[in-house]
Amino acid sequence: MAVRSMTGFGAATFEAGGAAYGCTIRSVNRKHVDVAIRLPQELAALEPAIRSRVQAVCGRGDVSVVLERDKSKGARRLDVDETAARALADAARRVAAAAGIQAEVPLSYLLASPDVIKTTVEADAGDETVRDAVMAGVEQALTAMDGMRVIEGAALERDIAARIDALRLATEGIRREAAAATVVLTGRAIAKITALAHAADVVLEPQAMANAVASMAERLDVAEELSRLAMHLVQWDAIVASEPPHGRRLDFLCQELGRELSTSSAKANSAAVSHLAVDARAELERIREQLANVL
Repeated sequence: MAVRSMTGFGAATFEAGGAAYGCTIRSVNRKHVDVAIRLPQELAALEPAIRSRVQAVCGRGDVSVVLERDKSKGARRLDVDETAARALADAARRVAAAAGIQAEVPLSYLLASPDVIKTTVEADAGDETVRDAVMAGVEQALTAMDGMRVIEGAALERDIAARIDALRLATEGIRREAAAATVVLTGRAIAKITALAHAADVVLEPQAMANAVASMAERLDVAEELSRLAMHLVQWDAIVASEPPHGRRLDFLCQELGRELSTSSAKANSAAVSHLAVDARAELERIREQLANVL
């Protein structure tokens, strides 16, 4: 399975009921799916079917679907409203008479009236063949749009994968630096306690010293946090390899990764660990920015 972007564009042309149409579909990122559809009047009855299909394919995103009839092509019928023509001619003669002038009603005057000559598109959304042709055209545009989303998604996936690799390296660095910091800090604590005991002429119990050092080492230990962080990264790979959508699940994992990094940084009490954690969280923020456009 491939990561898909929410940004895409697809177009198709087709004929339905003897009329020619063009379909364009645009999608940009949005947390939820929102589909806006614009159709010619004769195809308005197909809006629910088109919306359902687009929502099923897109999942998330702000999607615009536009179907337009090519007015220079296709079957159109010209209807003459004879009643309107007579009424218009009669009105023109009465206006001329009222003005006291002689005037013939020109044919061009009648033909220019939209009430006299009406254009009717013969495509009928209730016709099964028309419906099938329209839905096939929409499907073609959806396929083209999805192809673009796959291409852009592949670029996003490469960028995110590189940043996840950086997180893995940072995790290993935190593990090493935290272990080194534990040795240094417990060593300093032992030296300080020993010096204080010597100054106070107090004999230290070896077991008490061992318990104190073990307790301190436990407070500094980030193994549990790093173990969870590693498991989240394994889960990340599994999600990317699964069926889309990926965006929301990966964004949730980003939050969990950030939480483990913050806890590790706080517990380790090491400047080196803090620097590594800050860099890792910066990578996480860049990943989340990219995920805002992942389906």
